[in-house]
Amino acid sequence: PVSNAAEKVHDLLNTIEADLEECVRSIEDDHKGLVQVLERTRSGVDLSLEEIDQIIVDWNVLARKHGISPYVLPTCHKSLQKELDGNVEARQLLPEALEKEKSALARFEVACEHLTKARKHVANTLSSSVTNRLPSLGMDTSAFDARLMPEVRRCTDLSAYGPGSGLGLDGIDFLLLHDQKECISARITESPMDGNKNYMNHSKRGGKVDVVASAGEKARILLAIETELAGSIGASCGSSHSTSEAADSTMGCPPVAVLYDEIDAHVGGRAAVSLANMLADQTRQKPGSSRGREQVICITHSPSVAAIADLHLVVQKMSQPSLQIGTSQVLAGSVNGQERRQELARMASGDLATDEAEIFADALIREGIKQRNLKA
Repeated sequence: PVSNAAEKVHDLLNTIEADLEECVRSIEDDHKGLVQVLERTRSGVDLSLEEIDQIIVDWNVLARKHGISPYVLPTCHKSLQKELDGNVEARQLLPEALEKEKSALARFEVACEHLTKARKHVANTLSSSVTNRLPSLGMDTSAFDARLMPEVRRCTDLSAYGPGSGLGLDGIDFLLLHDQKECISARITESPMDGNKNYMNHSKRGGKVDVVASAGEKARILLAIETELAGSIGASCGSSHSTSEAADSTMGCPPVAVLYDEIDAHVGGRAAVSLANMLADQTRQKPGSSRGREQVICITHSPSVAAIADLHLVVQKMSQPSLQIGTSQVLAGSVNGQERRQELARMASGDLATDEAEIFADALIREGIKQRNLKA
């Protein structure tokens, strides 16, 4: 057994020796061996060993930078090269895109100019129409002016972009001008935006409605605008800058009621009758409109205004000895028939000529009924 084992080991060692000799010949003598291949490869690289070592270090650093294995770097390089080629293509398309943007902005500016002209025409028409109604409301020497502001930012103004952009928007001021006899006729034919310097020279006094107009004047101007441009009050409801859902849900909804507080102050005679008819018109269903009738509540001391109302409420402050000092009692209630007749007479003459005043009240009631029937 020992001889057999020793012989087997000897044969294996002979085999190993033959293989080692074949390996040595392959490394040293064969032209395809490792030494020959390394020498040919090295001869094709014009780098020193130190430079090659530095490349290997840089390779590993780059791999760590991208968080990948050094063996995956070639794939990463191809992906980045593809992305870079896409950017190059985008840069090639950029001039065409810029030209299209320039053309689009030019068309937009033209559209803005057309819109500004249309707004200007509407503003001029509204100004003339409302001004023509003011004399019937006791404002004979006043003029209303819806004036567009010429300082509009254009597409070429970089400040027109971004949050709060005013691009394409026209500013507008509502002005009330007094003693404007000469100016009113000029306003109808030419606008301040057309360079009408005489318009401003003729202006004796006035300014923005919300600054110079009294509460009564504001109410009468609003009534005239609503008469000329039905639905303007409803369009302004919910127009605050709030971004809440509640505000958005009320945007453009018609008002439940419109309250005028002594709109007839300093108005009498024919002007009071005209004002009363305008108030009544506001409560009527507008032809072709799906909106319902608006309820108008008017606090008035004018019998002409009270007589045309559908419902007449009387509010009185009563002083009674039983009340505490410094307090009073307010009574409110509707009047009809004889009570309304007597109340209108009292509004017209107080306690003077009560019989004649009641006859006048009868005429007001008949005229009010007639107007309501005509416009029902």
